Amino acid sequence: MSAALLVEDLVKKFGTGKAAVDGVSFDVPAGEIVVLLGPSGCGKTTTLRCVAGLEHPTVGRISIGGRVVSEPQRGTLVSPRERDIGMVFQSYAVWPHMTVHQNVAYPLKYRRKNTSGSADIDTKVRETLELVGLGEYAQRPVTSLSGGQMQRVALARSLVYRPQLLLLDEPLSNLDSKLRIRLRDELRRILKMTGMTGLYVTHDQSEAVVLGDRIGVMKDGKLLQMAPPGEIYNRPADSFVANFTGAANVLKGKVLERKGEQAVIDLGAAGRIEAWTPQPLVAGDNAHVALRAENIRLGERGPANSFTGRVIERRYQGMQTIYDVEFGGQRVEVLELGTAARHNDGEVALTLPPDSCWAYRDEGQATVD
Repeated sequence: MSAALLVEDLVKKFGTGKAAVDGVSFDVPAGEIVVLLGPSGCGKTTTLRCVAGLEHPTVGRISIGGRVVSEPQRGTLVSPRERDIGMVFQSYAVWPHMTVHQNVAYPLKYRRKNTSGSADIDTKVRETLELVGLGEYAQRPVTSLSGGQMQRVALARSLVYRPQLLLLDEPLSNLDSKLRIRLRDELRRILKMTGMTGLYVTHDQSEAVVLGDRIGVMKDGKLLQMAPPGEIYNRPADSFVANFTGAANVLKGKVLERKGEQAVIDLGAAGRIEAWTPQPLVAGDNAHVALRAENIRLGERGPANSFTGRVIERRYQGMQTIYDVEFGGQRVEVLELGTAARHNDGEVALTLPPDSCWAYRDEGQATVD
């Protein structure tokens, strides 16, 4: 049966340098999938390895199913084997001399949990292979499979004994893009069908959004925000979260006033813009406004944040068109879906919806003239 995971004030230092994981806390309720998202070196994999018991935390407490498995302050450290977890890595880590069935059966033969002999093992293996779409491949040599199929074998081997918690460290990164997309969608279905509690690590934003019930964005060992995908994408807590999840447009300005969660930003020659802000900005603060290319409305004038700009470059990409638009000394990239480009170079109306503009303090930025 799956179980909840609780990580409290986790710190991991290697030697005397900066902490690789710096005060990270989060929980994963039973049956939920949490994705840790961030660039290389942000601490996400180290966090997962601490949960697995492959790394020993410097400080903090980790509990699985209400049982404390790691608390250095009290001398508690349960071995990985006794944590009742499953793991899926980037590499398939299958045994090349075995068949698919033998690979998946291997963990059950060395565990007495929920098995009552070879017939029971065969049943569990058959059910798990059906679950991951490999029911017809049971007797094939594992070396005859494609990369995606071998990763399914690795997943089946981690699921077959129904661990309390499944840990996945960028398991799709070695697959080609089309296969990665297909297996990404199926992976969530499989985990939800089993009711498995999952902690998934990736640097890929699209994987995080599809797979996670919640996403935790990490940077420099710190957990910046933990929230459902819609909140991460539409209410990023800071400029790093906004930028890392695709808000590449940045407008520079100065705060004129704040009204509740809305701030009015002076963009200089471009004029004023209204933006949502999660930070306690006050009049006079230097700020920047982040927004996504796909949220800008080209050729439209809305009730707020409407401007007249000029298309200075257009890049047709078949299923979409990218425009570079300049207005009042500011420049934005606009994404328009569709197989036909609707705007030519030259003057164009554009609207930046206030709810899709996010203002953050810009420490040390020069004042906008």
